[in-house]
Amino acid sequence: MTDEQQLFSEFTPATAADWAARAQKDLRETPLESLTWHTYEGFDIKPYYTKEDVQHLPFLQHKPGDFPFLRGNAGTDNNWLNVQQVVITGDGRDGIDKAADALSRGADGIHFLLEEEQALDLPYLVSKIDLTQHTVNYALRNAPHSFLKRLYTLLSEQNISHRNLKGFMHFDPLTGNGKLSEEESKAVTQVLDLTKGSSEFYGITVCGTNFSSIGASLTQEVAYTLSAAVAYADRLTTAGEPLESVLRNMQFCVGAGTNYFFEIAKLRALRLLWAAVVEAYQADPALAAKLRIHSTTSSWYQTTLDPYVNMLRVTTEAMSAVISGCDSLTVLPFDSTFKPSDEFSERIARNVSIILKEESYLNKAVDPAAGSYYLESLTHELAAKAWDLFKQVEAQGGFEAAYENGFILGSITDVSRQKFRDIATGRMVLVGTNKYPNPKEKIDFDPEELIQRADFDTTRAAYPTEVMRMATELHLRKRKRRPRAVVAVIGHTEKRHINASFAQEFFSCAGFETELQQYDNVEQATDRLLHAAAEVVVVSTSEASYAREFGPKLRAHKTGPAIIMADNPEDMKEELVANGFDEFIFEDCDMSTILELVQKRLARDEDSRNGH
Repeated sequence: MTDEQQLFSEFTPATAADWAARAQKDLRETPLESLTWHTYEGFDIKPYYTKEDVQHLPFLQHKPGDFPFLRGNAGTDNNWLNVQQVVITGDGRDGIDKAADALSRGADGIHFLLEEEQALDLPYLVSKIDLTQHTVNYALRNAPHSFLKRLYTLLSEQNISHRNLKGFMHFDPLTGNGKLSEEESKAVTQVLDLTKGSSEFYGITVCGTNFSSIGASLTQEVAYTLSAAVAYADRLTTAGEPLESVLRNMQFCVGAGTNYFFEIAKLRALRLLWAAVVEAYQADPALAAKLRIHSTTSSWYQTTLDPYVNMLRVTTEAMSAVISGCDSLTVLPFDSTFKPSDEFSERIARNVSIILKEESYLNKAVDPAAGSYYLESLTHELAAKAWDLFKQVEAQGGFEAAYENGFILGSITDVSRQKFRDIATGRMVLVGTNKYPNPKEKIDFDPEELIQRADFDTTRAAYPTEVMRMATELHLRKRKRRPRAVVAVIGHTEKRHINASFAQEFFSCAGFETELQQYDNVEQATDRLLHAAAEVVVVSTSEASYAREFGPKLRAHKTGPAIIMADNPEDMKEELVANGFDEFIFEDCDMSTILELVQKRLARDEDSRNGH
C-alpha cells in the first residue's frame, strides 16, 4: 500500500446526507431550505453540491473538442481573440487609424460599428490593415451584401486573396426587430454566397445581446438566441441556401454579465444545445463545432455613476466569458455609458483581456470549470430550462411568431421589472450606484444634456437610480450645494440604528449630503429639526406616540422638507401619513416611490426659487 493510499484511507467519504446533517447542525433553528436561492432563470440553487448531483449527467465523460462540444471546440488550449470595438463615422479614416494603432498595442481584432457603411473609405482600410492577418468584423444596419461585394471587388483588384479574410458580418435584423423581411433574407443569402471561399469569415450573426441588454434572464438569452438561429436556418434553407453553408457560417454574439458562475455555465449550455439543434437537422455533428461565439461585456450592468467601478465589473465579466470558452471577446470601455471612449479608457479595456491571457494564463487551460459539482449542475439546469423555453417558442410557430405575438418581449419585460424592483429594494447590488457610493465623486459631464441625449441607454439596470442622482447633481450646480438629508435616530435600540444606516446609505447613493443625528426623545429632536436646513428629514423611531407627535410638529418647518420614517409601519401607514409622514424607508421597500417623492420635492423647490 502506498503512502497516498494510507493517507486517504483515514478519511471517510462524506455523502450528501452527511453534508446536510452538518449544515443543519451549524444553522441550528434556521431550516436548511432557507439557503436556497430562487433565480431569475427559473430554477433553484442549493447551498452546496456533491458528487451525487452530477453522477447522472451524461456529458461529463466528453473531452474538450468532442461532440457535443460543451467543453468547447478546441482540444489543446483556450485561446481567444482580443477584439476592440471602434465606431466609424464619415469616411472612417480616424477610426481606421485608431484600429491600426490598437492592433499594434495588443488587440487581435477589430469590431467596426459602421454608421454610414457606404461612406467607409475601403482603399484606406486595406492600405492600413492587413485583412488577411487580422480579424476584422463589420457591424452595419443595412445592405451587408453591397458592402461586402465592394470589399471583395477591391481585394480582387489589389490581388489580395479573399480566402484568407477573417472576421464576421454583424447584421441581425431578426433579433433586433423580431422579423426578417424577404429583402433582408436575400441580403444574408448573398453574403453567404460571397463568403463561400472565406472559411474564417462568418456571414450570419445572431445577437443574444439584443436580449441581455434589456434585462433578459440567462435562460431567455440562451433560448431566444437558439430560436433566432433556427429561424435563420429555416428561412435561408427555404430560400435555397445549403444547410451545411448556413450551419458553417453561424455565429452567436452574447453578453457577459456580472453573475459570474452563471455566465460560465451559459456558454457551455449554449454549445450543448446548439449541438442538439444540429443533430435535430440530421446534419453532420462536426458542423456543431463550427459555431463561433463572440462575447462582449454587458451594457446592461454598466453604470454612469462611479464609472471606474466598471473596470472591475468588466474584468469579472471577461473572466467568465473566457473560462467558458468564447472564441473572441470585446471589453467595453468603462466610460462608454456617458461619453465617446478615449485613448485611456480604450487602452484599459484592451488590457483587461491581455492581462487575463499574459498574466493570469487563462488561455492555458481548456474548460477549467469541468468537474465542479456546482458548475456542472448549473450547466445542466440552465440547459434544461433554456431547452424547455426554446420548445415553447417553437410550439408558437418559431421566433418570428413568438416575437410578433408579444411572448418574447413580454417575458423579458417580466424579468427585467423584477430585476429593477430588486435594485430598488437593494436586493440586487450595483456597487457605487445603489450601494457603497463614492461620496466625493465629481461628475464632469452635463447631467441634463446626458439624460436628454438620444443615445443615452435608458434600459440599463442603473438608470432609475441614476436619474435621481442627476437631479441632485443639477441641484448642486444651480444652488452651489448638495441637497441635504438629516437622519434622526430617536432612542438607542439596535433596530433603529440599522434602519437609520440603511436610510443614510440610500440618500448618499442619491447624491445627498447626509448627517446622522442622535436624540434621546421626540421633544429634543423636534426642537432641533424644526430649524434644520434640509430637503429631507428621516426619522428612525418605532414608537407610535413619537410618530404621532413628531410628524405634525415638523410640518411647521419653514422650508417644508420631505418627512420620511425609517421603519415599516405595516398597519399604521394611513395613520402616519395623516400625521405628517410622506414615505417610509426600510430594507426591501420599493425605493422608486421615495425617489419620485424626492425628485418632485427638489423640482418644487427649484420652481419656488425661480418664482413659478
